[in-house]
Amino acid sequence: MHRLVHALKPRKNGTGDVASSTSSSSSSNLSVGDSASAQNHTSSNGFRVGESQPDMSEGLDESALDPSELADLVAKHGNATSTAWLETDRYHTWQPSKAIPESSFTPVQGYLHSGAWVFAWGNPIVSDPKAFKPTLQAFISAVESKGMRCVYCCVDSNIEGVLAGMNWSTVSCINEDIIDPENVVELTSEDSEGHGSMVKDLKKNLRRAERAQIEVMEIRRNDWSETVRKEIEDGVDAWKKSRSGLQLAATSFDPFLDFEHRRYWVARSEGKAVGVLILSPVRDAFVIKNAVSFPKAPKGTSEYLITSALKDLRSERQSETGSVSRGDISVTFNISAASDLKPTKNVSGWKFTWLNKTYSNVSQGAGLLNRGDFRSKFDSSREPMFVCYPSEDGFGLDGIEMLIKLLRR
Repeated sequence: MHRLVHALKPRKNGTGDVASSTSSSSSSNLSVGDSASAQNHTSSNGFRVGESQPDMSEGLDESALDPSELADLVAKHGNATSTAWLETDRYHTWQPSKAIPESSFTPVQGYLHSGAWVFAWGNPIVSDPKAFKPTLQAFISAVESKGMRCVYCCVDSNIEGVLAGMNWSTVSCINEDIIDPENVVELTSEDSEGHGSMVKDLKKNLRRAERAQIEVMEIRRNDWSETVRKEIEDGVDAWKKSRSGLQLAATSFDPFLDFEHRRYWVARSEGKAVGVLILSPVRDAFVIKNAVSFPKAPKGTSEYLITSALKDLRSERQSETGSVSRGDISVTFNISAASDLKPTKNVSGWKFTWLNKTYSNVSQGAGLLNRGDFRSKFDSSREPMFVCYPSEDGFGLDGIEMLIKLLRR
């Protein structure tokens, strides 16, 4: 366990992203089973000491998708988690060499890789849920053929059910935080009462932003100038440098990544940019990829940014359809850490006790619960997400350390 404590020691000037870093949550979900040791006469990748081992340095065969094709596929068929794959310097993508008849296009799986470990990140992208099982089987087979170990992180109940049926262990310690713009508009209206302390705190911060005369405006794709672009880049850089402690994040916050698909809201105070919100479309929903207030921004800037963007989405929908009801618009903050670890399938006994203690150490050491607390202000609903791994091999300390290193910013 002292190795895990060392891995959790903070670095100076760590960086992480807000809305999809929420994904850092999954870094902690990690695993069960003994880490391999000399006592078992096995190496950390599961092979006998002295056995010839496959070369795992190159990982899996890369997909033939170029970045623009991948971005289009994520926007049309992906989900919140798959937006992370667009950071191609960190994430790899795989496609099966043989057709999957259940999908009208070749499925795609994004993943992180280091050494003997492959961490599939989120659901594979397919055209039909019927393609999930054969795609999972093909991906796992590809990983194992290279002598590597596969773990699925941040998947929904569909994937969790398929993998549990393959006798994989599954745990839940992540939530996808979903908000309804219509609900937020109602909660923040002047005549709205009650709703608990978190919503009261939201309304208090919105009043602060109004007193500071914060202005929020969406900047459309054709309206960006080099001056404004640099202003946002400088603000994001300053925000990153202001971060302290351990930062675990699924993405590294490049504000203009996938510029062709994303939408931007900028907050200004006295003419200066003090915050930015970046929205990414996926299928028929929206993902708040990032929502940050820059250093020295007035209090309430982040809340005002988010609320303003949600109101704009609601107004946009109303102008298109004539009316808006709850559930008409789906917006997600992406994922955040749950308050505790829950065994769901094929997990029990001492393995879960060990895993739960490990999760507690990681979530506390990285402050992973803070994001979920902030999102509660918007009365977000929490959909459980899962981490899945082979029951027989487990997911020991070596795997946890490797994932933390991959997510560390």
